[in-house]
Amino acid sequence: MSEQVIHGDGWAVGSDGVRRWGTLGAAGLFLTTVENGVTLLLVQHRAMWTNFGGTWGIPGGAVDIGESATEAALRETQEETGVDPADVTVTTSAVTSRAALEHVLRRVPLEDAELPLAAPVTDAVASGLRLFDALRENPVTHPDTGHRLVATIDGQLCWEVPDPTVEEWTYTTVLGTASHTLELTPTAESTDLAWCPIDEVAELRLLPAFREALPGLREMLGE
Repeated sequence: MSEQVIHGDGWAVGSDGVRRWGTLGAAGLFLTTVENGVTLLLVQHRAMWTNFGGTWGIPGGAVDIGESATEAALRETQEETGVDPADVTVTTSAVTSRAALEHVLRRVPLEDAELPLAAPVTDAVASGLRLFDALRENPVTHPDTGHRLVATIDGQLCWEVPDPTVEEWTYTTVLGTASHTLELTPTAESTDLAWCPIDEVAELRLLPAFREALPGLREMLGE
């Protein structure tokens, strides 16, 4: 088996049994602007295939190796919305969620000799099925270790390998402002992006952790 790839993409499994995205934690951007005296918040309607798909939240994702939470939040926001970090003025940040971990699931690329083990998936893809659908419909585990076959966002096949050395997961919310409502370009991770009046955000079907954090974030804004 190859060496473990240590990066942020992957699941963190809490002591409570809940899976949270980001082996090194995660971060998101709470980006606001003011238009005609109304504070607007950039919100994201999450695609159904994502964690807590179908809910609204803020753009963000896993912190990668060597990144600060602020860098991760800005990078993920640009990837998911098209917002240029140069158009964002970061004001502050806060850890808005944390959880004790049982382990994280590192991703280890398949060696050439292991590729035949992935045949149920690769054959399905060759027949026209999308990779992530093929993985879901043809689950594969390593015959010796029991590790599950998964794929990275860019399509690399990997084994999920438990690593108990990471003891805590955190989500950092980075607060920032924009001088105006920036143009938004949704990707496959979003079904919609919008500038929502902050007084109306709580009316949306929110990602549970974001709903819990929202009052405190509004206090930090002075709302």
